[in-house]
Amino acid sequence: MNDGLGQVAIVHDYLNQQGGAERVVLEMSDMWPHAPVYTSLYRRDSTFARFASRDVRTTLLDRIPVDRNFRMLFPIYPLAFRALGKLDADIVISSSTGWAHAVRTSERAFHVVYCHAPARWLWGEYLAAPVGRMLLAPAVGAWKRWDAAAARRPDLYIANSFTTKRRIAAVYGRDAEVVYPPVNVERFTPSPRGERLLTVARLVGHKRIDLLVDAATKAGLGLDVVGGGPALADLRARAGPTVEFHGELEDAAVTDLLERCRAYCTPGWEDFGIAPVEAQAAGKPVIAFARGGVLETVEEDISGVFFRRQDVDSLIDAIKRSDNLETPPEQIAELAARFSAARFREALTEAISSAVRGRSALEDRALPGLRPVQ
Repeated sequence: MNDGLGQVAIVHDYLNQQGGAERVVLEMSDMWPHAPVYTSLYRRDSTFARFASRDVRTTLLDRIPVDRNFRMLFPIYPLAFRALGKLDADIVISSSTGWAHAVRTSERAFHVVYCHAPARWLWGEYLAAPVGRMLLAPAVGAWKRWDAAAARRPDLYIANSFTTKRRIAAVYGRDAEVVYPPVNVERFTPSPRGERLLTVARLVGHKRIDLLVDAATKAGLGLDVVGGGPALADLRARAGPTVEFHGELEDAAVTDLLERCRAYCTPGWEDFGIAPVEAQAAGKPVIAFARGGVLETVEEDISGVFFRRQDVDSLIDAIKRSDNLETPPEQIAELAARFSAARFREALTEAISSAVRGRSALEDRALPGLRPVQ
């Protein structure tokens, strides 16, 4: 396609969740609304409804009747993306947490990877369980070689945080630009603090929602948990009467909870973490484990507090310290403004344009194609 903006194609691992990575893809699709979105599988009812109006193109994996168990298909994702052939566009932008970066492109294409994280399942975090390591050990070496080879091919790597930038360098040996993800900070009104703590997350083990539930139960603190996932049953079983589980909610309901909460809690860690920024946009302090993206998005003792040991007592102490913060909601919200969607659009376009200018073979044709819809 060529609509005067140039040819852009977008690639994403899978579209069957409502997470931060999918919000990034939606923003890219808004920037280049005529760009096709390639993905391994697409589940309209499990991801954001706005994708229904986009040109989503899937692989053969889309025909396999899986949704929540999509990770079980991981041995064949490389083949699925290879089966797409060589994508032919001026610019191919891959939004990747482990698969999309491996898509093949034509010789003329300038391939950009927006990396949310090098594959966690492959580089240690999701294989922490002894049984997982034992079962997958024979194949992990081959997958790592495949992943590293795929990471060498793109023209430009962009990281979603400095935390991710360091991991890309360690795992792939590549330097990366940093462009923070877009956060819809404008949808929030900075508001006074309420009575209950809040967390919004996929309920999986590494998010450490169990730690937060245990802390709230021990201290008798009101806690609202938004999200679904395989850990839900266990979390319900260990939760006391002050903990309420809301399941997955629409954005409007999440906005309301953020604007009325006492503080937002991040007991695990993320490479960036959109929800803590949203909480600050609502004027609320963040209580977070001191690792990952929160170190870049939260100003300690101003817009939040950190705890440095992942145990119940450390988290309870951090909650108490957060109550002593006197930063006005409006000031906390101002700190979140630097992560707006407008900033993302500007920074992403400039990062790609600058890299294209450095590649003389593309210099004469690609820059007009990068101009996003305003």
